[in-house]
Amino acid sequence: MKKIIFSILFLILSIQLVYSKEVRTRYGFYVDLPKNYVSLSANLDEILKSDKDNEMAINKKYFNDVMAGSSKSDLDIEYFFPKKRYIAELNNIYITAQELNIKELMAYSAKEVCDAMADTFSGLWNKPVKLYSCAFNPKNLDLKKSAGAYYYETDGPYKNQRLHVIMLQVNRKLTSFAAGCEFRNCLTFKKDLFAITNSRSE
Repeated sequence: MKKIIFSILFLILSIQLVYSKEVRTRYGFYVDLPKNYVSLSANLDEILKSDKDNEMAINKKYFNDVMAGSSKSDLDIEYFFPKKRYIAELNNIYITAQELNIKELMAYSAKEVCDAMADTFSGLWNKPVKLYSCAFNPKNLDLKKSAGAYYYETDGPYKNQRLHVIMLQVNRKLTSFAAGCEFRNCLTFKKDLFAITNSRSE
């Protein structure tokens, strides 16, 4: 059923095939995207409304409570789906951004920030979410103009899936670069995630 939902999304939403490496994101900055990916922009609020049978297994009430007061632009998401070899709905990279400053998070320890994110996902996905890794300013990440950055790894929303997330400041927004991946594919997707994040130009 997950495949049906994403097939519908592909029909409803515009898909931009990537022929060149450099891609302008919906947030105004550029990234170098591996050529085996396609870019797709979506609005999370619209996606959740179209999921009438809750095939995505997300706690919509919790999502709405968390996002209460957010503008529609806060719910925007940019997906990068692999063109082949992988099940795209389980293996993809995406970017979100919101009107916050990373310095607000830096008042807390990295573990507090990562634990809070894992707790948020637990509520959204209606299941316990384990935190596997947490780091502030990981060595293989280029901070560029960001005052700091967080990297964490948790369970993903689906069985046998992990979520890798990098949070940092891009322009005036707290931006999250994330990779959802099946266990067997996570080394590849984590590598692509860091490469895409490090390639950003503001």
